[in-house]
Amino acid sequence: MFRKILLIIAMLMFAQAAPAQANCGKGGGRVVGAVVGGVLGGFLGSKVDRSRNGTAGIIIGGVLGALAGSAIAKSLDKCEREKFATATKTALDSPASGPTAQQEWTSETRKGVSGTVIANPIVKQADGRVCRSVRRVNYIDGKEMSDAPTFCQMPPDKAWTEQAA
Repeated sequence: MFRKILLIIAMLMFAQAAPAQANCGKGGGRVVGAVVGGVLGGFLGSKVDRSRNGTAGIIIGGVLGALAGSAIAKSLDKCEREKFATATKTALDSPASGPTAQQEWTSETRKGVSGTVIANPIVKQADGRVCRSVRRVNYIDGKEMSDAPTFCQMPPDKAWTEQAA
């Protein structure tokens, strides 16, 4: 019985995901995140609940998993992640002559979702790598999320690789 429910949920999830990816940002990511979280939470809840049929564990785990999955997927959708990555690459590839290079992006589908990437001057390392630190700030529904990674190139390769912290 539980396998049949999982199969039905999986089919619904894929049916929802296809149009959401095509339309970018229409809320499908949150729905898919909630469904996946709910299924995984329900499965884990059934394993934790040692009662005869595990119903309470399935329900509690499903609800908690759905809430967590929706919250995680809410931050940036596929199109927004692409814009964020493009802004980061453009800032990194900008001329090194100025003190900083700044790129901004804005979601086309959600108000209150945008970001800024500021690349600092290039620093040449003793091992030949060319490195550049950036400050990335994203605004999601009024909440600021930021990080400050360093990216490096090893000439002649032009690809920027994020360095471990």
